[in-house]
Amino acid sequence: MRKIGTIKLIGFFVVLTIALTWLVIISYEKLLRQPFYAWVEASYPGDRVLQDSIEQRIEHFGISTMVDVIVVSLLLRLVNSQQRKLRASEERYRALFEHASDGIGVVTSTDHRLVDVNKKFAEIVGYQTSALQGRHICDLFQTTEDTAEVGSFSAVVNCGLARNEALGAWSGDREIMIRAINGRPMPVSISASSISAGKEKLFILLIRDLTEQKRLQREKEDMQLQLFQSSKLASIGELSAGVAHEINNPLNCIVNFAQLLKDDEVARDESQRQMIDGIIDEGDRIARIVRDLLTFSRQGPHVLTKVAVCDVIRNAVSLFGHQLVKDGIATELDLPEDGPSVLGDASRLRQVVVNMISNAHHALQEKDGEPKIFRVSARSLEKEGSQFSRIEFYDTGAGIRRENLSRVFDPFFTTRRDSGGTGLGLSLSFGIIRDYGGTIAVESEEGSYTRFTVELPSAAFLEAEYAESTAGGRRA
Repeated sequence: MRKIGTIKLIGFFVVLTIALTWLVIISYEKLLRQPFYAWVEASYPGDRVLQDSIEQRIEHFGISTMVDVIVVSLLLRLVNSQQRKLRASEERYRALFEHASDGIGVVTSTDHRLVDVNKKFAEIVGYQTSALQGRHICDLFQTTEDTAEVGSFSAVVNCGLARNEALGAWSGDREIMIRAINGRPMPVSISASSISAGKEKLFILLIRDLTEQKRLQREKEDMQLQLFQSSKLASIGELSAGVAHEINNPLNCIVNFAQLLKDDEVARDESQRQMIDGIIDEGDRIARIVRDLLTFSRQGPHVLTKVAVCDVIRNAVSLFGHQLVKDGIATELDLPEDGPSVLGDASRLRQVVVNMISNAHHALQEKDGEPKIFRVSARSLEKEGSQFSRIEFYDTGAGIRRENLSRVFDPFFTTRRDSGGTGLGLSLSFGIIRDYGGTIAVESEEGSYTRFTVELPSAAFLEAEYAESTAGGRRA
């Protein structure tokens, strides 16, 4: 196609030259020939041979010069027009190349060296654009060790022993993990396609940073997991409420009948009395489980009041004080007198604290040796422009296994099933804290320690927000 276009252009200028030559000759004969001959005869009188020679030379020179000037002028205008179009096209595609959202590298097919790169390519690999000219592509990346699932850069672009072989294009993207010059692991998508530039064969290497995409994918998965967890909690709550109400009536009958047997006047031996007491004790334990289930499933409204966190903690710890001392557990309270306050229901917050103390107590009982320390602290802090109350529950007990850390807030999950654990305490606490706009997190090392951290919006901050929104409403 290009050869045909060239032949057409040559033919056009040949025809144009012939036409211009005839036009110049006709114009010369009609307008300039007679005045020119008269001037020559007047300038060189009597010598006809000289006159003819001068006339012929000047005629040929003038006609050819005029035709050449016209043809060359038209040719130059055409060349300039094409150059302007070429420059505009080059600037347009250079802008697209430089501002592309993916990294683009132009690579020679023979020795795999970079001919040109855009800014995004240099940003991904961590080099300056000027430093990448002529670099071998296999020298730009360090693949991470753990690339078995996604493949390695060396395998994709034939590095290593095959680094001097021709780079082959492949269909689709390859997802790999690289380690850029700054040492940061980076997931990228890479693809290659071949192009021909005259007699030279090149490859276009496209690299896309997948870091943000992976982060969004993880956030999406976390959100889906939270939605699933919320749905599961709602379903379990409904089931718990139904089961608890069904159990309550026969359970009350069993405990009452056992109490009647214990209170009557019939003489019984020690084993019979122990069996009756066992029925009553186990009935009471089941009743506690039922109450926990009902509390867990209850979604009714709660009156929010300003609650002093430190007072709630002191009251809850006092319930366990004698038992903690008896079991050799040192209790440390770091609670300032002017401690933080939150908006909530005091009884529900007390339940959270009691659950935390109970869990720490059991963990410390399971640990052999000293020291056995249980520490509670409460502080106010500012985070992201908001005021929070942070409560930490720390114990040096048996700790939590790593594989169980992600499950501790699941309903009915417990490692103390044999000793009476129901698996409702932490899930109930999680729900209460979440209802008040807070968070609860856990960190632990098996055999060493466990730390639960509760963060709740402070009462002063929530009241200020409420007052500001109310004032804004009045102004509107």
